Amino acid sequence: MTKHDVQDARGKAVFPLPEQRERREPGGAVAQATVAALQAMIRDGQLRPGDVLPPQRTLARDLKVSRATLREALSILATIGEIVAREGGRGFVCADPSDVGARPSWRFAARYSLREVYQFRYVVESYAAELAAVGHTEQEIVDLKDCALAFRKAARASDLAAYAQADFDFHNLIMRISRNNLLVDMHQTFASVLLESQRLPTERPGNLLVAVQEHDRIVEAISMADPDGANYYMRKHISMAGSRAGLPPSELP
Repeated sequence: MTKHDVQDARGKAVFPLPEQRERREPGGAVAQATVAALQAMIRDGQLRPGDVLPPQRTLARDLKVSRATLREALSILATIGEIVAREGGRGFVCADPSDVGARPSWRFAARYSLREVYQFRYVVESYAAELAAVGHTEQEIVDLKDCALAFRKAARASDLAAYAQADFDFHNLIMRISRNNLLVDMHQTFASVLLESQRLPTERPGNLLVAVQEHDRIVEAISMADPDGANYYMRKHISMAGSRAGLPPSELP
């Protein structure tokens, strides 16, 4: 076993991750690689239904990622139902696919209702899109289109983890293009809550490409320097996303 191999709780090599990857790649790419490593452990039977995952400190060390990246990866797996939080919130266990109770729910309910989260996104992200439409660079439009393309590819591949991450990256980039540091900091502060809200729609039946088309309209409006259009399409997208996440019509922003 080389120094780059990852070991599970039984000491077996399970997945190689290149050294120093986390310093070279964007956070979303590192999180996706970590998700893939953990999924490989589950797929290969090295983590079986009911197995307790190793402590986060151990996993982060073995996978050569930060604790923050690991927590993001675990959150993705919990939301798509591959792992389940233990009673009392101390660690995770590998989910049993036959266990209906393992299906994810809104895990931030004790702090914020899903309605509150989508209200927040409706106000903040629509204004960020408006600002982005009047203050972007050509390179930022290229980056935004790249995000939209990654989102489309994940939708076509039905890769739910990559789909949710690409969705978050798209919205996070619009925040940065807005040039409002307070909006950027707010989005980062509540990143785990917002990312979770963007994963919920993947758990409900529906066409993943619908949201892709909504992203395309937002990109078009921003690239055309149309602040009113960017604001409108973002508000419409957030409202539709809330519906896909399970909010009833009376609670949609």
